[in-house]
Amino acid sequence: MDVEIINVWEPQYKGLKKNNVLAPLTASYLAAQLPSDVNVTVRNEQVRPVDYDIDVDLIALTYMIPNAIHAYEIADRFRSRGTPVIVGGFHASLLPEEALKHADAVVVGEAEDVLPELIEDFKCGSLKQIYQSTKLHSLKGLPVPRYDLIEKDFIFNHPVQATRGCPFRCSFCSVMSFYPGLRLRPIDEVIRDITCFEGRNYIQNKMVTFMDINLVGDKRYAKELFKKMIPLKKRWWSQVSIDMAKDVKLMRLAAESGCVSTLIGIESFSQESLNNIGKPHNKISEYKNAIKTFHKYGIYVMAGLIIGFDEDTAASIRKIPDLVQELGIDLAYLQILTPFYGTQLFDQLDREKRILTKDWSLYDTLNAVYQPKNMSAEELHELYLEIWREMHSVSHTIGRIFNDFPVPVSKFPSFLWRFIDNGFFLSQNLMGRNPLVGVNGKMGTFITESKVGPQLIVGSRG
Repeated sequence: MDVEIINVWEPQYKGLKKNNVLAPLTASYLAAQLPSDVNVTVRNEQVRPVDYDIDVDLIALTYMIPNAIHAYEIADRFRSRGTPVIVGGFHASLLPEEALKHADAVVVGEAEDVLPELIEDFKCGSLKQIYQSTKLHSLKGLPVPRYDLIEKDFIFNHPVQATRGCPFRCSFCSVMSFYPGLRLRPIDEVIRDITCFEGRNYIQNKMVTFMDINLVGDKRYAKELFKKMIPLKKRWWSQVSIDMAKDVKLMRLAAESGCVSTLIGIESFSQESLNNIGKPHNKISEYKNAIKTFHKYGIYVMAGLIIGFDEDTAASIRKIPDLVQELGIDLAYLQILTPFYGTQLFDQLDREKRILTKDWSLYDTLNAVYQPKNMSAEELHELYLEIWREMHSVSHTIGRIFNDFPVPVSKFPSFLWRFIDNGFFLSQNLMGRNPLVGVNGKMGTFITESKVGPQLIVGSRG
């Protein structure tokens, strides 16, 4: 039996045809879950286009919410050629009836406990439409991901997961609707996944990407993990929460174990917004000292920022570039508030009749799919592009790169990370490769017919 697992992807930036920076984990992990008598291949659409002529018995699609409609198009095309398709993941689990219009079977929930049954049913010709996971996996005894199937085109192609879920309950986050609480993998199995990988060059062998939502969600666990990582002499990065900076021992162990970069969900510079979204543990008054602490240990800080909260105004949003510079943030990753289906935020805005569209392709954090409180959706789009361009201007970029120059040798890895990241976004800005806001950067309002029904869309497909 031959199976191909496809990780579905679409570009978010004008002119960007591929994204070969970070290899995803899901497809290679699912491949490891399949029985040994199944021949499996993995295709990450970031670096390899879909091959509709491939001769396989079954196609499995995994996709993020904004890629759902594209995934349906892929599924429809394979099924029109007689190849059965199964789908799974966050979106398919939340809207299985929608997914079933385009797939032969849907995996609802975590796949570990239902994949063997699904494959056996398929072999027997008795595939069911829904495979419902009835319990959460303990995360003990998980196999090593099929790293051998990940394309070598990725710069960083060694993804690892140590934890699943998050201890926090942010109203906009889809993770809390899918993974209740935080679960921990056995540390020895995480170390096994780190040491068994073999890349094709120094960077691939040296660099580990933790795919965790919050690697330090359980600080005692994180300390034990970092202790065991120290002898491995790896470099790594992950998402973490900003309260990590308050734990000196945790910071020291992270640095000693090779941490060079973090993505921190700062989200907003309004304490009221943070309190209202369920993130009161983020204290704006502590941001600057926290970032200084990360820098003290030679750790680069990428800040996740969101605009479009009910407390946001045009004036407050326009302050963001200067605040980023003032706080010493190495790089800001700016997004428009997106109410993903299944989140508390979606339910709230839906009750308030503020959802403008259910065209999932626009739920990419670059488009306003809801009615903001203090401006129009078009104005929020325009502000997003304005702020993005200013943050990645020559002056702001140089200011971030060289804000602590000269750099001591011990901090050179994080400086190099800062130089490369900022240089990339500056180059995209200078070449006009802006985020695909308003679908293609042109604003407007129109009605379009999507595969999930007529939708009011803010943007333009012209």
